[in-house]
Amino acid sequence: MEAANFLKKIGEKSFLTEELQQQLKNSLSEVHFQAHDGLISPGYVPAFIYYVQKGLAMGYTGLQKPQMVTWFMNEDNFLIPSYFFHQQPGTEFITFLEETTLLAMPFDKVREIVSSYQAAFFMFLLLAEDSIRTGKEREYMLRLLPEERYLYLAKTYPFLFARGHYDQLASYINISRRHFVRLRNNFSKRSGRSPWAEGSSLGDKSPESLSPVPEE
Repeated sequence: MEAANFLKKIGEKSFLTEELQQQLKNSLSEVHFQAHDGLISPGYVPAFIYYVQKGLAMGYTGLQKPQMVTWFMNEDNFLIPSYFFHQQPGTEFITFLEETTLLAMPFDKVREIVSSYQAAFFMFLLLAEDSIRTGKEREYMLRLLPEERYLYLAKTYPFLFARGHYDQLASYINISRRHFVRLRNNFSKRSGRSPWAEGSSLGDKSPESLSPVPEE
């Protein structure tokens, strides 16, 4: 199990002494999932906090199709199931869109570390705030027009465009797959200065650089 990236990422939130780093590392276990495996469903009390080593996870609500996607989580990010810190039944499904490897830390270890290290309390508090902020950003995004939502998604999650999953991307910005693909193909045909040119980090994986996708 390789925990160096985990420690580097969590160290961005708070200074980690060597002792705290060792405690965190000893509390981790590595788990593997295939595409379409499920992690959590509504009513389940989440027992672990996760760090995504590789792969792509997705949260959604509802049993109907298409799913109502609420978030994506890719490599080098923390995955905190809803109500983890409250230890109450969650309200979402979590599944994997690709083969994924996670580092998992159980709730009892989190509680033990927080009670022993003041720095750890603020560290996990900041992780929780990051998770809340992600949800608030989507709430703001959904107030925008469909084209603006698409632009927001392209700027905020450029890696998703290179990985496909158009049904899930369309659901995330609350439009149909047909509408999503139409927007994508329209932007790919545009010439001259693009809406991504200023303040964008899309690089070679911008929507304009991708081949058109047939509408279904």
